[in-house]
Amino acid sequence: MGFIMKEKLAKIDNVFVGLIVGAILPIIGFYISFLVKARNTIVSFDAYTDLAFNSSVEQQDILIFCLIPNMFMFYFSNFRWQLNEFTKGLVAVTIVCLVGLILLTY
Repeated sequence: MGFIMKEKLAKIDNVFVGLIVGAILPIIGFYISFLVKARNTIVSFDAYTDLAFNSSVEQQDILIFCLIPNMFMFYFSNFRWQLNEFTKGLVAVTIVCLVGLILLTY
């Protein structure tokens, strides 16, 4: 990894940045899950949101799919780039999302 890349990564090695990225990625994951899971069906985005947040058979699958981008970001930030402070923020948001997921599904 080059010096310029390390310098740029050092700028984002911050708990606050990890919290923000960790909060944005599940929203992006939700939209991607809509594109993937509803591609062959006629389901509006509002109906898909209802499936995710109201009790349904698909609820847990949809909500877990939202956390996949956080898992990828964890891999890169922790193992590839060694951004320890960023990873702390990312993990904190992911844990909060998981607790919310458990509360919504049970």
